[in-house]
Amino acid sequence: MKALKNIFTGNLVIASSTILILSGCSSPAITEPTLIPTTQTIPEAATNRPTSSASAEPQAIAFEVCSHLPDWQRPSLDVQTAELSNNPRYGSGIQNEPLSSLFEQFWHGSAIAFTTYGLSARMEPTYLSGAWTAIVEMEQCYGGAKPDALNQGQLAELWLMGHVVQDFQWSGDRYEVTLEPTSTGLQVIQFERLETDDTLPIVGLAPNGTEIPVVRGDW
Repeated sequence: MKALKNIFTGNLVIASSTILILSGCSSPAITEPTLIPTTQTIPEAATNRPTSSASAEPQAIAFEVCSHLPDWQRPSLDVQTAELSNNPRYGSGIQNEPLSSLFEQFWHGSAIAFTTYGLSARMEPTYLSGAWTAIVEMEQCYGGAKPDALNQGQLAELWLMGHVVQDFQWSGDRYEVTLEPTSTGLQVIQFERLETDDTLPIVGLAPNGTEIPVVRGDW
């Protein structure tokens, strides 16, 4: 689906003069972006790349909460199904592969990771997860140099649904993000990358240590 990346250029990118607004979608209340204090800078490139030594001490990861909608909830399954059925991109094809498997993955996912920025490439994560109800509110995450920093491998991004970050660190050769469950909410965080891997090495953990799957890829 990489070929789809440029379809929606001009909707959310900061250079655009058009804001995508979906009819029929309510706009949840949104808090101002919150910057977690750090000596690292965003979105400048990281200068101290960690080694892959499993014996290295865990390193705290600074992150920015660029969008937080504490009252957000996924739409009901009926509303979601109607939205996808009326969308020419999906229609009845949502019942067939590969869309049916993608729908299951995103609809039930609690964490979705991104290492690039391209609106067409984010269509499936956005619509199949139910995050289409928050497109306008999430736009504030892509001002200034953020899109370029994502595409150049300097930043990564994580969408959290029904969870918030409790702890975030680099441990050995991967990011470990501890996620606290919440009854509602959509949180978007961005963080400076400390590696150059093709696939983001990240794992989600519940406070008790149980792994929470992170959906990641280049759709």
